[in-house]
Amino acid sequence: MPVVSKVSNLVTDRINNIPNADPELVRGRPVVATGTVANAVDDSAGSTYHLVDIPAHAILDSRTAFAVTNWGFATVQIGTLEDPDALISVAKSAGATVAPIAFGDAKHGLPAWQVLGYAAEPKDGIVSLYAYGPANAAGAGSMPFEIHYRAR
Repeated sequence: MPVVSKVSNLVTDRINNIPNADPELVRGRPVVATGTVANAVDDSAGSTYHLVDIPAHAILDSRTAFAVTNWGFATVQIGTLEDPDALISVAKSAGATVAPIAFGDAKHGLPAWQVLGYAAEPKDGIVSLYAYGPANAAGAGSMPFEIHYRAR
């Protein structure tokens, strides 16, 4: 077997034409956006709840989580204004806490705009996360959340 010497995506190698690593991956500053969103008992299917705006280039962390025990809908959908379940869509009964990014999964280490399914980074450099009411609310409720990400 050959002996090889390779580098990760965090190492610059000008001799072999490997460019500088993405700043979010190498020196991204950790940010935590902590919030809560509430729904009323009479909220209808199609209701939207604007959670947060983050830099499109931000790398979402596996500690991003939503506490859904008291959410007033049977299904938890979180995504963009254009795609209601771009980040996650699960039954509330799947668990008390929903974490859409798992360490090492297909979404790990990608910029938010890619995780959310955009074809290119938005021109304004911002992505907005929304929670959705996919059906009529089963009751009033609230959903605390933390969005962990790394950004320049």
